Amino acid sequence: MTSLPRPFPSKANQTDVGQNPQMPAAKNICLVVGFTCLLGFLVDMLVLATPLNVFALEWRINVMQQVGDRSIVLLLAVGMLLFATFEQRQLKRSLGYACLALGVAFVLSCGVVIRDNLVFQKQALQNINNQEQQIQTQIEQVQAGGSLPENVTLEQLQQASQQLSSQAQALKQNARQGITKNSVASLGNLIAVGLGLVGLGRLGIKRG
Repeated sequence: MTSLPRPFPSKANQTDVGQNPQMPAAKNICLVVGFTCLLGFLVDMLVLATPLNVFALEWRINVMQQVGDRSIVLLLAVGMLLFATFEQRQLKRSLGYACLALGVAFVLSCGVVIRDNLVFQKQALQNINNQEQQIQTQIEQVQAGGSLPENVTLEQLQQASQQLSSQAQALKQNARQGITKNSVASLGNLIAVGLGLVGLGRLGIKRG
């Protein structure tokens, strides 16, 4: 009993299997777009971080918020660069380790964001309390002195004091909500992009 001969792929099929002629062009496009996105991200961060003032609370909060808002551009840039250099093992591994380090830094920076936003919220609420206390003290002094301004009654002063307290509470609530929303948005972006960078890094350093 004779066995059937094994079919051999044609030359056209061998060319398709060996190398897609469109692949180099796609990688070159990804390389250009990746470098452009990376350069744009770095220029934005440089402009936003100038002048440098790391020890200022407001500066850190603003910069970290901007980093979080623009971090998806960084993730896109690194992903394209990794794809474009995937067949160059040494370059791919170097880029992979850089992604890992950057991703871990993004995730760890969430602790700084949480701390800074809590401190900023506390300062904002304290400022509102101080302003409210100053005005209330002035009203109490006028009431205690008995010398009311012209066309101003004691009832009007009491109403003004109550309105001031209500406005102060509203300002505190708005401050809490605004700071919390900004903090959650920044944390979400930093964590998502950080984990994405870690994933890209693991792909980059993987052998093969």
